[in-house]
Amino acid sequence: MIDGSFVTANPQPNDIDLILVMPANWNLHADLAPDSYNLLSNRQVKRRWGFDILVACEETTEYEQYLDLFQRVRYEEYRRKGVLLMRL
Repeated sequence: MIDGSFVTANPQPNDIDLILVMPANWNLHADLAPDSYNLLSNRQVKRRWGFDILVACEETTEYEQYLDLFQRVRYEEYRRKGVLLMRL
């Protein structure tokens, strides 16, 4: 899922936020090869591409919390916005 100031009316957007949604049975605590780790680590993604990334498995509490966070409208507590979901 993709969010950030580039989806707002901001004339100079400066950030992209991502939720990487993994399959429900994905083990987020497994040891990863360096190339996979670099794609799932918020610190590595931020350093390399400048994006903020959250990783959650579908149908989990974390997924629902991250989705709720992305749908919030800043300074307007009761409004929600859409998000872009891309499937690869």
